[in-house]
Amino acid sequence: MEREDASEKPIRPWSSLLIRDYRLVWGASVLAAIASQIRNVASLYQVYEISGSSFQLGLTGFFQALPHVLFGLFAGVVADAFNRKKLLAVTYSLHLIPTLSLAFLTVTGAIQVWHIYLLSVLSSLVDVFSWPARFAIVPGLVPRSHLMNAVTLNSMVLQSSFLVGPAIAGVMIDYFGLPPAYFFSAGSLAPAVLAVLALRSSGRVEGELRRVSLKSMIEGLEFIWLQRIILSLFLLDFGVTLVGFYRPILPIFAGSVFQMGATGLGILYAAPAIGSLAGSTSLLIAGDIRRKGPAAVIAAVFFAGSLALLGVAKWFWMAVVAVAILGFTDSISVAIRRTVVQLLAPDTMRGRAASLITVFAQTTNALGALLAGIAAEFMGAPNALVLGSLLCLLIILGITRAIPQLWKYRS
Repeated sequence: MEREDASEKPIRPWSSLLIRDYRLVWGASVLAAIASQIRNVASLYQVYEISGSSFQLGLTGFFQALPHVLFGLFAGVVADAFNRKKLLAVTYSLHLIPTLSLAFLTVTGAIQVWHIYLLSVLSSLVDVFSWPARFAIVPGLVPRSHLMNAVTLNSMVLQSSFLVGPAIAGVMIDYFGLPPAYFFSAGSLAPAVLAVLALRSSGRVEGELRRVSLKSMIEGLEFIWLQRIILSLFLLDFGVTLVGFYRPILPIFAGSVFQMGATGLGILYAAPAIGSLAGSTSLLIAGDIRRKGPAAVIAAVFFAGSLALLGVAKWFWMAVVAVAILGFTDSISVAIRRTVVQLLAPDTMRGRAASLITVFAQTTNALGALLAGIAAEFMGAPNALVLGSLLCLLIILGITRAIPQLWKYRS
């Protein structure tokens, strides 16, 4: 189905997938995201296996997020200035370097924690340039009427990778060891590259071709500042994630708290993906949510409540349910935030807008991972999450009072 033909048909949950080029980008994103999750889970497990330190575990998440914070805005300018199709093909190919390096270092027995930190930085640096191109290319592949549908399906890519990737990683580590997990991750990237190269879309940016300059980066910041609704959504995500970032300390729950091993860790990492898929499926069925502001605030409140539930969980499956609810609420927030950005940003600004999503998210991921590791070290992982839940509620209240337009926003 061609893009122009699709705009004339009723929108169904799978409508965007009927468009060939979007389907190829979506499929490539699925493979690349699964590969990334397998590598990330394996590296987190390996750091904890080598060091047994909650703090060093938190540092892993910190180093994974650091390149996004330092180079995210620059990568957005690159995505607005250069061919997005070529950027995707190159970045998917470059991901092979850190993944295969982890595999060979593990096979030879030379692997150390600092190797994992270094290769995590390299992998994240490649991903910094992949994400804005992947985000910004979508509106050129589907009609505007399909944008909410396409954005939600894109969100499901990450969510499905959080489900499938950790499950594969957990089983492979338990039964075959770490090297096969890394090799499987690398093998998933080749078809992703081929799918991108098969696109009929040129991948060129519509409108004026921007130069990679400081002025272009400043323009991106000015755009977000002037778009107060986008700014409020970014701040909400920043605050809640900063004090409620739970993923880096899940190995503590799987190991020290519930003694469930790598398989238990895989289940805990998969649970938010199940919740996220449920949330995205609900959005696909419901269609466009017009009261986007209230929906984002309510989702954040439920996120805070689920964080507390995870902290007080006495049984493993109670923790799994709590983490699944965290995924459900987060999927609503992500879909709303990305849709609003796609709707309000012109094509020549979408790369920078996408990169700012990453900068905001990864800055909080980096700081949140560090804070989570420190808090878990000093007061235990359960108590750290309960405290984070209370702080989340205070932040939500503060943002809705400071920027009341958020609660009133409709589209």
